[in-house]
Amino acid sequence: MIVLGLHTGHDAAAALYVNGKLVSYCKEERLTRIKQDGRRLLLNAIEEVYTIAGIDRSETNVVSMSRMHLDIKYYKKTYRPVRDFLRYLRGKGRMLSGEMKLLNEYNEEKLIRRDLILRDLGLHTDTDLIFTNHHYAHILGSFQYTLWEKDALYISCDGGGDGATYSAYAYDGEKLECLYGGDKYLINPQPAAASVGIAYQIVTKHLGFRANRHEGKITGLAAYGKPVYGQQISETFSVHPDASIGSRFSSTQELRDFIIDIAGKCSREDLAASIQYATEKVILEWINKLLFLFPAKYIGMSGGVFSNVRLNQKVADLPNIEEIYIFPAMGDEGLPIGNCANAVIKSYGLSFLPRYQLPDVYLGRHYKAEYLLNIAFQKGYFIKTNCDVSKHSAQLLQKEKIGAIYSKRMEMGPRALGARSILANPRNPSINKILNDRLERTEFMPFAPYVLEENAGKVFRINGVNHQACRFMTITTEVLDHFHDLIPGVVHVDGTARPQIIERDTNPLYYDILKHFKAMTSIPCLINTSFNAHEEPIINSPDEALNALRDDRVDFLITEEGMIFKNEEQSI
Repeated sequence: MIVLGLHTGHDAAAALYVNGKLVSYCKEERLTRIKQDGRRLLLNAIEEVYTIAGIDRSETNVVSMSRMHLDIKYYKKTYRPVRDFLRYLRGKGRMLSGEMKLLNEYNEEKLIRRDLILRDLGLHTDTDLIFTNHHYAHILGSFQYTLWEKDALYISCDGGGDGATYSAYAYDGEKLECLYGGDKYLINPQPAAASVGIAYQIVTKHLGFRANRHEGKITGLAAYGKPVYGQQISETFSVHPDASIGSRFSSTQELRDFIIDIAGKCSREDLAASIQYATEKVILEWINKLLFLFPAKYIGMSGGVFSNVRLNQKVADLPNIEEIYIFPAMGDEGLPIGNCANAVIKSYGLSFLPRYQLPDVYLGRHYKAEYLLNIAFQKGYFIKTNCDVSKHSAQLLQKEKIGAIYSKRMEMGPRALGARSILANPRNPSINKILNDRLERTEFMPFAPYVLEENAGKVFRINGVNHQACRFMTITTEVLDHFHDLIPGVVHVDGTARPQIIERDTNPLYYDILKHFKAMTSIPCLINTSFNAHEEPIINSPDEALNALRDDRVDFLITEEGMIFKNEEQSI
């Protein structure tokens, strides 16, 4: 069974499943180089995932989509006829406003021209086409890639999708039961003013950043402030005994006015700390209510709110929780994965969905090292192949030069995890300013470290609860005291870090560089930050990697078969 999973909204992406397993993935922005690109059906990522997997489109059995986020012209093309569609919605008390959503209860069968959509996708018109609830897709991303046999709670929280901002499912070993959420909110949406995700977006925008993109900056900024208005913000939300969440405001405009009024009374650092405090308080109260309804030992998390690594640490600290997991593509870019999983479940049942731990997130196109080296040679770069690549890279990093690894397949998700990563020495306390200047970034958090599996527990407070999350850099954890002064470039103001645990089988080159570096310096970590400049998607193609070297973003490139420098002097 071959399933194409699509999400066509912001952060659009495509994925392919073969017999229930994920074989290829691509986010649209990696190809178009436009951050968060999307809002169209005919994504470049579609052809990319078929090419990566070596599968012809004609072999597709099912297309599973998020409800479409497209321009009005496409709706006019795919509904029959538009006049009847408008009449139908108005008859149900719904008005057409801006972007319309495909409401499952109304029009999957009655109104949509499936034949036109399938034809435009280049697929046979008898290919099955289904739509998956936004939050259910988020949930399935966590569910499929955890091995918990029972007593598992899966939760999703974001700025909103399909009428909901919160969703929760319980798994008892046989069924995945919806505790809160589902398609009923398509008709009567959850109150948007009750969304901590939207509140966080309001703060992000008010402080001069891009909402739904730069929330991580607010999390970093929060460490420098005090939550003077945190309790006041949190009290605008109410978590009810049935785990539903309400607000004392009737609209997001009222919520926005309230937050802006607070912003006028405090510093931006204190405002950031206050919204972080409120988010943690509301989400933890919500989870505790859910745990009362369904006592669980395990928690799987997805949705954009759980890109908040500090919040995730607070969840891991809850009593009686044995393990947590945050789906690595926790935002909307991860929806194609859940969409595919839903297609398998609808066809064969929940028990037929293969569940396994993701070994890595290397699911994009693999440009072989030889290909990159050949292009670099043709363009006049200095190529070094007669060396131990990992050892020489470690020597240069020891000298505080900055390198970028270009290896394996492009990563899925917002984090660079060793395939498209910039590497640097964490010993230098000024490394943050140096890297931010070269990458034209403004960040408030230190960069993240990666650490060898055998050293992880000696440097960070890692245990059975957070270990799996630390494999994908989705959580902060305490740095043990005696390492604070040794790796200042990766330690946050509050004494935490956001580590990635790496095993050699996952990425030998990435692993060996750090192993050599530790042997030379006794420093057990290297900085790993994503290989991109500010507001640029993570590097995808060889040309983009070479352009970064040309523009002095990094000092050298690392591949399995050799290293690339601007000139020979840089290689020493």
